[in-house]
Amino acid sequence: MIKGKIYFVLLLVLLSLSSILEDSAEGKTYAIIMRGISKDEQFKVARTINLINLRDYLLNNTEAASDTINVLIPEDTGNNNVNSSQFTNVQKIVANLESVINSDDKFIFYYTGQANVVNQQLRFNLPGDDITQVELGQLLTNIKASSMLIVLDCPASGLAVKELSAKGRIIICSCTDEQRFSMKFGEYFISALTSSETDIDNDNKKSILEVFLSTSKNIQDWYRKEKLLLNETPVLDDNGDGKPSKEPWRYIIDMKDGLASSKFFLEKE
Repeated sequence: MIKGKIYFVLLLVLLSLSSILEDSAEGKTYAIIMRGISKDEQFKVARTINLINLRDYLLNNTEAASDTINVLIPEDTGNNNVNSSQFTNVQKIVANLESVINSDDKFIFYYTGQANVVNQQLRFNLPGDDITQVELGQLLTNIKASSMLIVLDCPASGLAVKELSAKGRIIICSCTDEQRFSMKFGEYFISALTSSETDIDNDNKKSILEVFLSTSKNIQDWYRKEKLLLNETPVLDDNGDGKPSKEPWRYIIDMKDGLASSKFFLEKE
């Protein structure tokens, strides 16, 4: 009888330990959200606000914490929680993340700001040395997260997809490789990410595909309302073939991009 009681107690202890281990195994959300240089003062302010809103959303709604979100902007703010978006700082942060991120974790890289194309290479304009699409691809190679979201809000951002595309990565760009304008994407993307109305299928959670669909629709509506030529067409790649889609919500028909992003959720369950 005593042996039976001892066995029962041990079983309860083991079950408790198992529960603790399962909780501790839950993945974290890590992020690098950064703004490059902006010559236009209005764009600089708008993009900074988008960055702040994204940071707050990640802190309040995901498995991220203040020490897992890295915010980088060109200006020196004197804030210890905000780094300068110089290439060397990006390298240091990525090197640190390589040692702490596990396969169960999520990783987000978000860039907003200027960019230009030189010899068919996209260059993200930072204070000091720029980062090319090749260098960005190399930087992210050793991040172990099996789920990765890369968002590029800059002119010609679609040009970087082929370099960054890989299994387990969702890449969203504000425009195609031929478009040299990105004005409304950041505003509508962050708005879609934070709005409950983005839950199109009413399952009480927002997939990244739903966020993309809402963003694309709102951009098209804005250009139509303003009677302007559509100068920015968001694209998404999530099947690793390096060929982004303008309409990934058609994945069931097209059998291309869209499936992975329809199953990718940032918010806590």
